[in-house]
Amino acid sequence: MADSNPAISLYLDGELSFQLHRKGFAGTTPNLMIQMHDTSNAITLVIPGYQMSTKSFNLPLALQGGLLALFDAESNTRIAVPPSSSQPGKLLVKSGAPNQWFDLKLDPRDDFWSHLLTPGHKYEIRWANVPQAYRSDPHQQSSDSVPIRLLPRPIKLAIFSPATAPPHFSLTLTPTANICHLTGSPPFGFKLSVTSQETYPITICLHKTPLKELHGLEEIAKVVDEEGEEVEWPWGIGCWEGPESFPSDDAFEEFTPGRVYERMFWLERVNRETANGGELEEMQTGRRYRVEVGKGLLGAFGQWRKGGKAELLQGSEKEKKERWSGSSGQAILEVSEPFYFETV
Repeated sequence: MADSNPAISLYLDGELSFQLHRKGFAGTTPNLMIQMHDTSNAITLVIPGYQMSTKSFNLPLALQGGLLALFDAESNTRIAVPPSSSQPGKLLVKSGAPNQWFDLKLDPRDDFWSHLLTPGHKYEIRWANVPQAYRSDPHQQSSDSVPIRLLPRPIKLAIFSPATAPPHFSLTLTPTANICHLTGSPPFGFKLSVTSQETYPITICLHKTPLKELHGLEEIAKVVDEEGEEVEWPWGIGCWEGPESFPSDDAFEEFTPGRVYERMFWLERVNRETANGGELEEMQTGRRYRVEVGKGLLGAFGQWRKGGKAELLQGSEKEKKERWSGSSGQAILEVSEPFYFETV
């Protein structure tokens, strides 16, 4: 699977935990990265799971087509996946192209996964076969196959049982309008709504997360233009000096059944006096942008405890530190679908 002088490299990445038959995940979305080394010629990958109509990858088809294999991580046993009649897709990678990332999304509610996975088990998705790749020379009739390097890192999956599943939250990110005026009037922004799906109160420590200490809008929203280029928002760097004390009470948020936690994130023109804002200057007029929840926001729900805020923050600082020491593990997050807006 490795070549000392590859023309192109493929990487897998991601570590995901979920509960079968229930929407939502904990962890990072699996993805496939393509790194192009050839700066003179385009390369076509003939790769199972790639869907040319949507320019995306289908993870079940990649497994059924033999590109990837599913293993029980503890026994290192390969799990048989029923084949599919779907044909591999052709993906053209231009010469000298920048790295490309493709999400390998899965739906835990799909029977495909419930037929293969068992609650309480851990799994790995690994490379099974090297896809075909060829370099086409427009001045020749034939096409030459090229060497591919497959990096061995797997995608890791953990399946919660109902008894061990962490709290479940719904995250919804929506625009205040379908049109963004780059003049700043009327105001335009993103609205975040978070709802607990549990029947008991959950308290989360949001200290040093984007919901309490925002460095840049990319922590909240990933925004890309029509060419797939990600918007680079202004970024502020925070610093801390000396020993850090236990977070203040306002760094904790209590989520109770039926109550919606809401935050607004406005896109503004730069303020020359304070150097704040500047998001609107990073976009161009007459463009259409795609928005999805940012990875920084997804990582904000990793320090939680069952119970109300008053109960969990009572006592001395030492008692609170003991109560909140150790990781609770990432909560399961059900995230809203991407949306689009246009600029004028």
